[in-house]
Amino acid sequence: MKKPNITIRKATINDHQGVIKYAIKLVHQHQNFNPLRFVEFANHEQQLFDFFAEEIVNPQAVVLVVEVENEIVGYSFTRLEESSLVDIAPASAWLHDIYIDESVRGWGAGKLLLDASIDAAKQLGSQILILQVAAQNEFAKKLFEDNGFSVATYEMMMDLNAG
Repeated sequence: MKKPNITIRKATINDHQGVIKYAIKLVHQHQNFNPLRFVEFANHEQQLFDFFAEEIVNPQAVVLVVEVENEIVGYSFTRLEESSLVDIAPASAWLHDIYIDESVRGWGAGKLLLDASIDAAKQLGSQILILQVAAQNEFAKKLFEDNGFSVATYEMMMDLNAG
């Protein structure tokens, strides 16, 4: 099989629908992991549409798309966030989203997209890049750990209606 042509580039407003397609898939993936923790809001798709319309042109954010043979098959979203007294966190870049279509996983597109997201965080001027990963997402945890990320905190929750 011929090696596919994989391209990573900054998203434009013309890529908006492709980004939304995978943002919704990411929401559903997380809901499948834990529907109590990850929820879908009313008009979620429209809210994501409006959100990414702003973030694609936000100078404090970078939305990247990954293409295989000129078709969008994933995206990432990195943004500079202000320091947080509540989270005891410095101003830093956050990799909020990274998603690769199931049909192309294992082709190296995720690693390329992660590398490009790291470069984007550096270009935004951040000293650190922070992300959260669902506890059930073993594939993503391994990808991040294999590429230099380490656990900084654990988010825990309790279902107050159980038992």
